[in-house]
Amino acid sequence: MVEGEFRPHPSAPDVVPDEGTEPFAEPELQAVPPSSEWCDSEVLRKLRRRSLAALRAEVEPVDAAAYGRFLPSWQNVSAPSAGRPGSSGGSGAPALRGLDGIMTAVDQLSGVPVPASAWEPLVLASRISDYQPAMLDELMAAGEVLWSGAGSLPGNDGWISLHVAEAAELTLNPDPDFEPGDAQLRLLEYLQSGGGAYFFRQLTEVAGGMDAVLSDDAVVAALWDLVWAGRITGDTFAPVRAMIAGGRTAHKQPARPPRARSLRMSRLGRSHGTGLMGSPGLTGGRYGSVTGTAPTPPLAVGRWSALPAPELDPTIHARGTAELLLDRYGVVTRGSVMVENIVGGFGLMYKVLARLEEAGRCRRGYFIEHLGAAQFAVPATVDRLRSFTEDAQLAKAAPFALALAATDPANPYGAALPWPALAVDAGSGHRPGRKAGALVVMVDGALVLYVERGGKTLLTFSHDDAVLAAAAAALVGVVRRGAVDKLIMEKVNGHDLLDTPVASALAAAGAYSTPKGLRIRA
Repeated sequence: MVEGEFRPHPSAPDVVPDEGTEPFAEPELQAVPPSSEWCDSEVLRKLRRRSLAALRAEVEPVDAAAYGRFLPSWQNVSAPSAGRPGSSGGSGAPALRGLDGIMTAVDQLSGVPVPASAWEPLVLASRISDYQPAMLDELMAAGEVLWSGAGSLPGNDGWISLHVAEAAELTLNPDPDFEPGDAQLRLLEYLQSGGGAYFFRQLTEVAGGMDAVLSDDAVVAALWDLVWAGRITGDTFAPVRAMIAGGRTAHKQPARPPRARSLRMSRLGRSHGTGLMGSPGLTGGRYGSVTGTAPTPPLAVGRWSALPAPELDPTIHARGTAELLLDRYGVVTRGSVMVENIVGGFGLMYKVLARLEEAGRCRRGYFIEHLGAAQFAVPATVDRLRSFTEDAQLAKAAPFALALAATDPANPYGAALPWPALAVDAGSGHRPGRKAGALVVMVDGALVLYVERGGKTLLTFSHDDAVLAAAAAALVGVVRRGAVDKLIMEKVNGHDLLDTPVASALAAAGAYSTPKGLRIRA
């Protein structure tokens, strides 16, 4: 048996006394505190199950395109145009601003691995309207944001995750199979035991041990092995930028001139590294020469430190992960859990989310069509999701197009939503996927274009001229603002691109023709 209050009790009616009279309180008008009630525990469980079932039945599922419109807005990616749900003025610019905006974005994306070449130009710039690289460096130097590696990619690129420092234990995911070599082990033990952050020159003596001195290149390689294993981090994003500046990245960036290094002069008017009479300075010492040191390699600038250990309590970790998924995706589905590669998979998350539902923290239901009933969301989120349906629009607006990195969490396709089927006449062996370097273009939440890395191959999922025109303008805009260096397109759905509706739309948006196809340059 369970004791409590199980039935609603009428409250006393609101009685307003006449002017000039004293408030009265008659016994029959006062709310009588309810006496204790008793209910069999099995009956109480049945009441709870039926109440939850009634709440789920009240929600009519939305189609996939509605969720495709909802998710970017939920993650503050390019506020929708005027007349759209969640509009912030119709400017089409990202809704977040400043350092607080970066913290909001990082908090929502904590622990998500994204190609390093996509983080700033495609992910953060699409969420923060005034984003500048120095802003992210400021937060890292202040200890509010951490970055970690999650594996390298071919070329000069790799998977990078950002974390809010105070909750990093819940979002860090170091490689459990990593076996450090001698140099990596010495560096890792030094960083973990020292309890601080160290410059590169302070680490060079440690990496080689007592009997050897490693070259700068060898120490840099050892540091980055630890980075990709998720063991260490730096207090600036500059080493990551230096890595992707070498070219051959998933999302090729426009070439930028290197920062000039002028000859620095001391207060006495002589250059560093020379004596009082212009003679070479003394050498030796812990940090190189007395009056000057060799320049730090760009891949190792800043101070390096060990990342905190992840949360070991599985209950706390699972609960934190479930709440993070609800905040990131709005609606948590099997696909959105599986794409995160969470230990325990959807089976574990389902149990945790079901407990949160029993506690009233979220609701399970059939919110998005064709994805089953094992979907979880906060009630307020469901109301916002339903505002993105076509029926909720007062008037049909012009097509709204959005270009994203395929790996961006704001892209629902290949995660919560399945990839649309290609046309029957598609002769390409290519298939869409959340691949590093690929781009997706959505129009009103529906996937229209998929661009393979480098742009040579396109996949299209629409034949509507107005929709293709909007998608082409969004794709050209990504290149024109410098998020991607260039795209050289030759094929669409396995056929030659020239003389197709897609080619006409791209040419009208600003692409120019080549003997083999079309090209877009920054």
